[in-house]
Amino acid sequence: MLNLIAKCNFANFKATRLSSQRRRAEVAGGTAIRRERSRGVTLLELVVVLFAIGMLLGLSLPIASTLAGRFKVGSARDTFVNFYARTRAVAVQYGREARLHMDAVDRQFWVEVDTGVPGAIATDTVGIVMNVAREYGGVTMNTGGKQVLCFDSRGLPFMGDPQCETHDAVIVFERASRADTVQVSLGGTVIRR
Repeated sequence: MLNLIAKCNFANFKATRLSSQRRRAEVAGGTAIRRERSRGVTLLELVVVLFAIGMLLGLSLPIASTLAGRFKVGSARDTFVNFYARTRAVAVQYGREARLHMDAVDRQFWVEVDTGVPGAIATDTVGIVMNVAREYGGVTMNTGGKQVLCFDSRGLPFMGDPQCETHDAVIVFERASRADTVQVSLGGTVIRR
């Protein structure tokens, strides 16, 4: 009798199990079909996405190029201001005259200091010779005719040497339509514009 009950329960379980498996298979089959349809990308969708990416790049590259030029001009101006401050600091550090040389033709500037004994002129270049055209991608420099700005041993603007010029200089850095200006007063104050 237990055997008979066990057989009936097993048959019931088996039938229930098969029907639930059929239902799952039907549902899974329908889902599988839907999944196959959503897999992959059509050629038209791919072309539309590539066209949109191309349009975005086409619109953003001129803006990025303009910004890069603006940053290069600003960087050249800031580098000049740093060299001006370095010239003053070197004059104080060595306790001797220091000079900021500006060559508008070759578009470069550098710092020199008198490192010799008092009375003897022995100059040395401090740091690098900065070529703004090479370092900043074609930036030009207009010094307004000034070539040498000097500082005495106290870091004050100095014009005692015939080679030294007054510090009322306006230096313009340009690239394409972008221009930044550094204005130096007679007292050595630097104004960025």
